[in-house]
Amino acid sequence: MGGIRVVARIRPQQSTEFQRDCIVSAASTDGDSSAQPTLVRIPSFKNENEIYSFQFSSVYDQDSTQQTIFDNEISPTIKHLFNGFDVTIFAYGVTGTGKTHTMRGGKTLADRGIIPRLLSSTYRRCRKMEKDSAGNTSVDITLSYYEIYNDKVFDLLEAPEKRTQTGLQLRDNGGKTVVVGLTERPCESLKEFEKIYDEANVNRSTSATKLNAHSSRSHAILCFKVTMTTGDEVRVSTASGTDSTTARTPWKLFANKEIPNSN
Repeated sequence: MGGIRVVARIRPQQSTEFQRDCIVSAASTDGDSSAQPTLVRIPSFKNENEIYSFQFSSVYDQDSTQQTIFDNEISPTIKHLFNGFDVTIFAYGVTGTGKTHTMRGGKTLADRGIIPRLLSSTYRRCRKMEKDSAGNTSVDITLSYYEIYNDKVFDLLEAPEKRTQTGLQLRDNGGKTVVVGLTERPCESLKEFEKIYDEANVNRSTSATKLNAHSSRSHAILCFKVTMTTGDEVRVSTASGTDSTTARTPWKLFANKEIPNSN
């Protein structure tokens, strides 16, 4: 099983932009306003009567909610995760477009982003699987979280003062890239995850930009590994959520479905 969906989300205007016209819009290919939009339309700066259209798997406009995006785009992938397939969610865009809001979100239930929603749904499915199997199946989840900053890999579950200047090393393992020495931490509940996640995000490399006073200047990759054990049968899959800057895309890691490794 394999498949890639490329989804665009148009963020609302910020307070400093209210005096400007909103020129980016979402539309469907056949003009049906009730259909899920798949086009982003932007007028030409040289000719206002010319409209550029860019097609995606789905497009979400300024009024789209965190819940809608999760239900439509992320929730359907959870069954594949429990069937042993890896899942990768990659947020990409220039500074200030809302990548971190979409991936991490806020503290309220409505503002909660893709990553905590995905973890919450995964934990619920874990508990249901264990209950339905009458205890014959156990499911364990471990987390790893790292950033790529200035072409170096740093463990976000480790305090910054413990980092080496060279960062963690990469190693090829049968065509897949392994991060050597990366911490994997067991995580048994959403509450425990949120505590670990919040503490780790403090360790991210940030700096001010013209578009964002506290912009993350690194690519951050959160991975959680799901290990399902039934008797002698063990099935392992990994879900990865990436909040990426546009400064330089870490193709070396993403080209081969990276597998974090604590060895």
